[in-house]
Amino acid sequence: MNKNKEHLPLTTNVKSISVPSEPEKFQTANLARCVYTLVMVVIFYQFQLPWIVAIGMVHLLFAITWFLLIHFEILIEKDLWWSGYIPATFDLIWLTVLAYGTGHITSFFILGYLGSIALSSMSLDRNYGIYNAFLASVLFSAMGFLVYYEVLPLVNIIMPAVKPTLLSIFISSLLLGGSAFIVNQIVSKLFFSLTNLNEKLLAIAMTDPLTGISNRRSFFTNLEIEIARQHRSQSPYPIAFLLFDLDLFKSINDNYGHEIGDLVLVEFAGVLKTSLRKQDFPARWGGEEFLVLLPNTELDGAIVVAEKIRTTFQSLSFAIKGKQLQCSTSVGISLLKSPDENPETVINKADEYLYIAKERGRNQVVSDKNRF
Repeated sequence: MNKNKEHLPLTTNVKSISVPSEPEKFQTANLARCVYTLVMVVIFYQFQLPWIVAIGMVHLLFAITWFLLIHFEILIEKDLWWSGYIPATFDLIWLTVLAYGTGHITSFFILGYLGSIALSSMSLDRNYGIYNAFLASVLFSAMGFLVYYEVLPLVNIIMPAVKPTLLSIFISSLLLGGSAFIVNQIVSKLFFSLTNLNEKLLAIAMTDPLTGISNRRSFFTNLEIEIARQHRSQSPYPIAFLLFDLDLFKSINDNYGHEIGDLVLVEFAGVLKTSLRKQDFPARWGGEEFLVLLPNTELDGAIVVAEKIRTTFQSLSFAIKGKQLQCSTSVGISLLKSPDENPETVINKADEYLYIAKERGRNQVVSDKNRF
């Protein structure tokens, strides 16, 4: 244990690895909806189709409103089962209007196809392949028959208006439904594959490969979340930090080999896992050091947890070449009592108390209560 060792700035690490919140993950599609609608409104305005422009402005107003609701966290789309249906419904109405405006069977096909993809946003699991294929076919057929029976007029924009035949409507509907189903299945499988891969890579990046508990990077991420929760609380609660250092660990490696040293580290990590609450967060801080975060824990409670871990680990015995090896750990405890405090300073204080525990003979817990 080196009292003068350097510490990485905590605030810098927290910001550098912060992950996007759930509302941010949904905002890409919402922003795309706003931009796409604005572009289409401008295009139809140039072609002097005021009725489509008017409907487009209504959709644009909805898109902007929806974007702001998510941005200011008034709505959290993933938490509301109906939140996918509302934007999807508006999108389908708008796509239908665009299809009527183009008045060409090819445009019906393309925009109906886009509509089938938009339908997938109605499902949180993105796996409504058959459902989307059926609705896409119905949507396309409805538009085709409305034009065929002259319920809606054909409007010429780019290509000459061509009145569809019943056969073309039937065949195109089947083709659209089938292609919507195939694409939906491909996109769904790709989406889930990428999601699973990202989750595995994130788990690897956030986990210490030897002990199986979180690493320093993961600790910073969870600390940021816990501090934000503390800040939002009406009555801010204390966050306790327990910094452990295995005593005489270098001599264990020197005398018994790194394989035994690794075994000791793994066993200590196991003690942490079985001694902490679900909401507590242990991490390997580096080398033979471990840092534990205890949310909503006063000093007395933190001391009880530290003593429990210390005595449990001390009671372990490792059989090595006919000898019994027993290990111990020293602990420094500090508390972050207010969101205004600097977490780096608080952790450094735990490090100072850990150094005092080492100077006093190791295998003990030091905090504000017994630092003198």
